[in-house]
Amino acid sequence: MSNIKLVRKLAQKKFRNEFKLFVAEGLRLCEEVPSAQVEFGFYTREFLSDERAKALIERLKNLEEISASTMEKISDTETPQGILLVVRQKFSTLEEVIGRKIVIVLDGVQDPGNVGTILRTAEAFNCGVILLEGSAEVFNPKVVRSTMGAIFYLPVMTMSRADFLLEMDLRGIEILATAIDKSAEVYYRHDFTKFLVAIVFGSEANGVSKEILDAARKIFIPMSGHAESLNVATSAAIIISEIVRQTT
Repeated sequence: MSNIKLVRKLAQKKFRNEFKLFVAEGLRLCEEVPSAQVEFGFYTREFLSDERAKALIERLKNLEEISASTMEKISDTETPQGILLVVRQKFSTLEEVIGRKIVIVLDGVQDPGNVGTILRTAEAFNCGVILLEGSAEVFNPKVVRSTMGAIFYLPVMTMSRADFLLEMDLRGIEILATAIDKSAEVYYRHDFTKFLVAIVFGSEANGVSKEILDAARKIFIPMSGHAESLNVATSAAIIISEIVRQTT
């Protein structure tokens, strides 16, 4: 199979899973890719007009120049910047994830933009991330772009809900779930300094699954305006910043 054909196949999740590869595009994102994870890549002659671009091409290996028209055919973006890398997938262990002390858990968060933004926020505040079933795939092109390179530094893994609940129980990690519930506590009144915590954010449509809610303490963000709810990525940023405020 040619490398061009492989890039096209990687637009589909099943082939990303099969080959354990994904695609990164654009100067800013590709600058963050560790050289050791690059399988191969393509660039256009027009891309080399930028000094940063030249430096990137000199640093990376196994890159091939292709025409701008070919780049447009294999790119997932509307306006390709002229650089595309095929990158080896890398997942972290649970020990690496919980080693960050704050664990962010996505329970069926389906929007790739939201998932990518949360991953970017998690890396900014030194968190680890667990994605439960139903969440957008971490190597989805839109997720990768939304992380703005954080994906290459962030401890992240996937788990089933059952395995997550078991592992948190075995390790004595407190599970907190965001929920609009009479028993929920205002998020900033919770003492985040006592235990290692895993904060669960649920799907945009249905919230945190009952399976997780039954095992968790519930927290919520009070609102005084007319909006019924906050975007899940915004909620994550608010709560993560409070945890950091309390623990640093």
